Amino acid sequence: MLTVKNKSIKEELGILFIHGAGLGKYIWNDLVANLNYSSISIEFPNRNSKDRTNSFLSLEDYVSKAISDIENYEKQKIIIITHSIGGIIGLRIAEHLKDKAIGFIAIGSAIPKNGKSFVSCLPFPQKIIIPLLMRLAGTKPPKSAIEKGLCNDLTQDQTKKIIQKFTAESRNLYTQNSNTKIPSIKKLYIKLTNDKELSISVQKRMAKNLNCENIVALESGHLPMLSVPKKLTEILNEFIDKCLTQD
Repeated sequence: MLTVKNKSIKEELGILFIHGAGLGKYIWNDLVANLNYSSISIEFPNRNSKDRTNSFLSLEDYVSKAISDIENYEKQKIIIITHSIGGIIGLRIAEHLKDKAIGFIAIGSAIPKNGKSFVSCLPFPQKIIIPLLMRLAGTKPPKSAIEKGLCNDLTQDQTKKIIQKFTAESRNLYTQNSNTKIPSIKKLYIKLTNDKELSISVQKRMAKNLNCENIVALESGHLPMLSVPKKLTEILNEFIDKCLTQD
């Protein structure tokens, strides 16, 4: 139960959602409807562009866009919720927010070691092959790969929307190193047990990189905010409540 003090903190609290590569803030819509807290969702640059608009963007450009999205967000305390490659952006945002960041939730997120890139999170030989494929074919996977990797447990309508709205990212988002320390705040890693993009072994390593002792397993593919939004929201609400009620 929230005390008067914690009710006041709740009013000051905002939840920041960060989506993964190729996607947009629309993926959070079903989840946010059942969240007990005020929230804001950032969006990567140039969503829905059908060309290679993002080709020359740097990792810093993605970080700067995220910071600009929350520049006028007036909440005094923020819990960051990331998905997939959004984990890298989330760590940078936590560093930017300093004491305003009080919690970090990683949903099947990539959490590289300090000074490393997203690609470093992948197992061998993928960490060698993926950069080569991106150089040759770009960063937008073929339809069949999106269906099998991102949408393995989604409905036909959801899958169609993901494919239609998928945006090619800059290779730099995947390959440039990020120098960010792990924040000393309350953390939760949500491990997705049917994820075809990041295997269970990779996710376990990501949780370790996050220095996270709180790990919850959720039966879902890579996009639980679409496949099981209510179950995911329950996990989020419970953890956020604990952030407010525990010292």
